Amino acid sequence: MQGKLELMMGPMRSNKTAELLRRADMRRQYAKQFVLVLKPSDDTKGGPGVVESRNPNGGGKMSALEFNSTNPWEVLRLIRDKEQEIGKRVECLAIDEGQFVSDLFAFTRHLLDAGHDVLVAGLDLDFRAMPFGEMLNLTWLVNAYGGSITECMAYCNCGARALYSQRFIDGKPAPYDSPIKVPGDSYEPRCSDHFVLPGKPR
Repeated sequence: MQGKLELMMGPMRSNKTAELLRRADMRRQYAKQFVLVLKPSDDTKGGPGVVESRNPNGGGKMSALEFNSTNPWEVLRLIRDKEQEIGKRVECLAIDEGQFVSDLFAFTRHLLDAGHDVLVAGLDLDFRAMPFGEMLNLTWLVNAYGGSITECMAYCNCGARALYSQRFIDGKPAPYDSPIKVPGDSYEPRCSDHFVLPGKPR
């Protein structure tokens, strides 16, 4: 029996991680499922081996298995090891910051074909307002395998719905040609009227 995919996408500060953790906790508490939370190595939120929401109002955190963002396939061995340890099947995998995961589409499809339910949270667009990693590709898997797509909401300072993640480097909007991943950067959710991208090609 194939698994199903629950996909949570949106800009920064839209409570994607908090929603992922809430759903993982619901499965553990009420469905009595074993949920393995996974953290790609490029995720710098929280400490090592911890998935943590940036929401200061009780977004929560959970212990997680950390894996190399460029090689999610190593997780398959970790799943087998965990199943031997607990003496039962791992019913669900919860992946945070999915935009950082290489081969995310093929890896998620493999998990679904193996009968695991999968939860994935991540950014749909990068700071340039371009598709980030393979997050948007996962919508096809929801259509093919069943599940749900949740557009997590964030709001701009002006009160309008934010669709973009405004990145700042040293307090200034990051230019278009800056690297996708920069240590020490910061973000704000922005609407289309207030999103700024210096140096964007015309």
